[in-house]
This record gives sequence, C-alpha cells and structure tokens, in this order.
Amino acid sequence: MLPAQTEQTRMSRTGIFFRLSSNWRISNFRCQSDQFAGQSIGSDPDDIRPLIPSDSSEVIGAVRAALDGVPSMARYVLSGEIGEVHCELHCYPCPDHIKGEVACFLLDRTAEADSAAGLEHKIYILDIINQVIKAFAETRNLSDILRIILLGVTAGPGLAFNRGFVLLSNESRTHLWGCLATGPSTPEEAGSIWQDLARRKLSLEETLRLYKSTSGNVEDIHVNRLVASLKIPLTDDDNFIIRAIKEGRSLITTADCIDCQSSRHLVELFGTDSMAVVPLISHDNFQGVLLADNLITRKPISQSDLNVLEIFAKYAADAIENSRLYGKLEQQVCRLKEANEKIIQSRENLVKAEKLSSVARMALEVAHEIRNPLTVIGGYANSSLKKLTAEDKSFKVLEIVSKQVSRIEHALDRFSSVVTLSEKKEGKFPLVGLLKDALGMLASPTSAELPALHADPGAEQLRILIDQGLFYQAMMAIMRRASQIAGGMQDLLVRVGNNGQSGLIYIMGTDNYPNFAEDFYRVFRESRGDLKSQDTAVALEILQHYGGGIGVSSDEKNNLQVYIELPLCTEEK
Repeated sequence: MLPAQTEQTRMSRTGIFFRLSSNWRISNFRCQSDQFAGQSIGSDPDDIRPLIPSDSSEVIGAVRAALDGVPSMARYVLSGEIGEVHCELHCYPCPDHIKGEVACFLLDRTAEADSAAGLEHKIYILDIINQVIKAFAETRNLSDILRIILLGVTAGPGLAFNRGFVLLSNESRTHLWGCLATGPSTPEEAGSIWQDLARRKLSLEETLRLYKSTSGNVEDIHVNRLVASLKIPLTDDDNFIIRAIKEGRSLITTADCIDCQSSRHLVELFGTDSMAVVPLISHDNFQGVLLADNLITRKPISQSDLNVLEIFAKYAADAIENSRLYGKLEQQVCRLKEANEKIIQSRENLVKAEKLSSVARMALEVAHEIRNPLTVIGGYANSSLKKLTAEDKSFKVLEIVSKQVSRIEHALDRFSSVVTLSEKKEGKFPLVGLLKDALGMLASPTSAELPALHADPGAEQLRILIDQGLFYQAMMAIMRRASQIAGGMQDLLVRVGNNGQSGLIYIMGTDNYPNFAEDFYRVFRESRGDLKSQDTAVALEILQHYGGGIGVSSDEKNNLQVYIELPLCTEEK
C-alpha cells in the first residue's frame, strides 16, 4: 500500500501509479484516467515509458533515494508535439519490501505550471507599467516621455516588441504626424543591439536611465527617418490607423485591413502588414496613436499582447496630455511674465514722463514770473539807451543793465527747456512700438478706451532716434489735448506712415467728429501762450528738438488730419 498522498497530490486531476525496478522495468501500473497530459494511456507499460526519462539526473536521483528507503520527488519538463509537459514523479520504498523495486506516482503539473507562469507574467507586466509610470512622473518634457514610451514597448525588460512608433495629432486636430520611433532596421542591427542589452542584464528602470543619458542623436536611425516622413490626414477614414482612432479601438492589422492606397503605402513603408495599432486617448481627448510590430523576429502579435499594450497606452496618453498641458501653461506664464514686465516698464515710463512734465511746468511758470518784470527792466534800459549818447554818465550803467537782462533771458530759455532739464537716454526705437506704449499709458483702470491704431505697410520697420521718456511725454500731452477736444479717445483714429524722410503719426476724427483736425489745430495754436496749456508747448519743443514738428494736412479724400513728424534714422531714409 502506498503512503498517504499529500494535499497537492490529491488535488491533481491526472495521475499514474506504477512500480519501477532498478533496471527501469515498469509493472503494476494503473492510471486515474485514460489520458495523461493529452496523450492516451492504454494497458501496455510502453505507453508510459516515454514519460519516465531514464537519462534525467533528477529522476535517477529520486529513484535511487527510494531504493535506499528514502521517499523522494523529481520535477522535470518533457517536450513533444503537444508542447511542454510539466511532470512530478513521487518515488517511495516498495510497501511489500520487494528488493530492487520502488512504488511511483506520476502527476501532470502542466496546468499548475501554466497558471504560475501566467501569474508571473502578469506581475512582470505590472512591474513594467509601474516602472514606466515612475519614469513619466520624473519629467514633463514631451521628447523624454515619447522615448520612455518607446523603450517600454520595445526593450527586452519591457514589452519586447521589435519596433515602436508614436504618431501625435497636431494642435488643430487635422493630421497625425510622426514624432519618434525606435527599433532595429535589419536582423544584423537587431542582433547587435539585443546582444549588447543581454550582456548588460539591465532592468527596465536601468535601461530607461541609460537611454535618458545617451539620447542625443536619433536623426540618423532608419525608423526615425521613416516616422518623420509620416503625415496622415484625420479625414482619411479608409486608412487602418485613422479607422482605429475614429472607432476608438485597438487592432492587429492583417492583409484584410489593407484595403486602400494609403494603407498599402503604410505597409510598404513599414515593411510588414502585421502591426498592433493602439489609439492614445486620455480623458476622452485624442493624443495620437502607438504602433508596434515584430518585423525582425516575425513573432505573431497575440490578443494578449494587444491587451497589455492597451493598458500601457492609457498611461502613455495621460503622460502626453500632461506634458502638452504643462507646455501650454509654461507659454502662458511666459506671456504673463512679459506682459507684467511691460506693465512695470510702462508704469516707470509714465512716472518719468509725469515727473518731467511737472518739472517743465514749474520751470515755465518760474520763467514766466521772472520774465515779466525782466521785460519791463530790459525795455526801459534799451529805450533810455536810444535817447542817450556814450558820453552821458548813465549810458554805461544802462548798457550793463541791458546786457545782463539779455543774459538772464537766455538763461531762462535754457532753464525752461524740458530737453535741457532731462537726462536724455537716446536710442533707435521702432516708431510703432513707441506709439503703442504711449497710448497704453493713457488707459485708465476704469476705462481702457483707446483710439484705433493702424500701421501702413512697412511702418513696423520704421525707427527713430529719440529719448523714450521725452517721446512718451510729448505724445501723451498731444493725445490728452486731442481727447479733451474730441470728448474722449473713442472718436479718434491714429495711423503711422512715412514720406521717405520722416515717420508720420496721423491723428484724425472718426465719422462722428469729422472736424477734429481743424478744431485741434486752432486750439493748439491759440493756447500756445496760455500757462494752462504749457504741456502742448513742451511737446512741440521736444518734437522740434529732434527735428520734427506738428501740422495739418489733407488725405486723398481731402479730409483734414493732424500729423506729427519725426525724422527717421539714417538707414530708414
């Protein structure tokens, strides 16, 4: 009688009992079923002899131990037409103590081995995905993310496809364009790459690190030249890639899928009609498509392979979307930063212009107050000199008074000049850009209403030599006066042009105020001597200092328009 079976033995669905002699003769066998590992078992001992390999060291060891009175067990794998069979042979000392014989119990463990292998493969896949997710979390760079995706798909420690390709949609979602690919082009190249990786015995995480540090130049790789040539319109519904995207499902291509010219062209480019096509979709947002094939090994792509690739592609799509969103956010931050810097600069320019305006106004008022009595003194002295001769005692005194009055008047002219007062920082600046900044300074927090600005063809390239602060001061004074006359900026139009020698800024009224130019020029000329309108006088002085001026002209429709003229830089003339 055989010893009690273990729980594992009792669970086995197929087993064979027999006796085995020291010279490998089988006797007294019986089978729990008429089949073992898919093979029929009859009553002839020769039916099971192939299942007991006499050249296996494990089997020989187990039999010898049982002959010596020690129960033992051997596991081994047989290969045949039906595939691999995992066997487990239990050997016990013969219960009736027959010398030279052992009692044996042979079990088929193929199902358990396959189950364990399947579980191990699932754990392996989960580990790969975990490593890739960690790699995704370490970067926001789209190129790095695409490289991680392709290494995960093709690396030996990864999903082990021969080649991988990533195609992404453009911003307007009209085309797919080839971005990046990896994989060998020939069996020789594949052998070299795979031998190198096998020799290093790297994990996927180590492989990712290695390629991240050596990912400088991929332009010369054949697959990257291939993928860079791809541009597929998303309206090509007959194309098997676009069809997979539109239907939102993955597929394994076959010859039956190649039913249009664009699909045949792709097959010709890739060199195979067997590919895994997996759309990259994240949160219902289409990002692109992931392609993989086994061009070199010709290993068939199974549904299980496709299922794993789908799981992988989901995380890849999320990483791509995050990278794209991060890139857009970076661009917005940069634009906001530039806008903020421009606002700060505009505020500084505005403060500078206001300070200059205040100083100039004060200087003009002081000069006016001094000049009034000075005019009386100088006039009296000059009038008296005309009545006297050089021999008169008071002639010399009055002559000194006249000369000193003229000297004081010249000093007052210099003192009241804003151009003289300012610390000029002159440079060559674009006229349109300066004008936009000056108009932007006029916008208030409660009303951002500004006149419409138009630039003639080529006006963007016009440059003038001027101090920015003085230009802002002059233009703000002129535009404020124009706004007062027009009752607001909304009824004004501003245009920039040139006459070949000078840059011209035209200010005109809209259809709501066709007489603006006439009214502006009349008020401007009449207020020249008014202290309350000295800002416009200062503006004119600034323009004249730089060789410019202000006037009125008519356009091609004979409509009057105010113009401000400033000489162009030498190279602009």
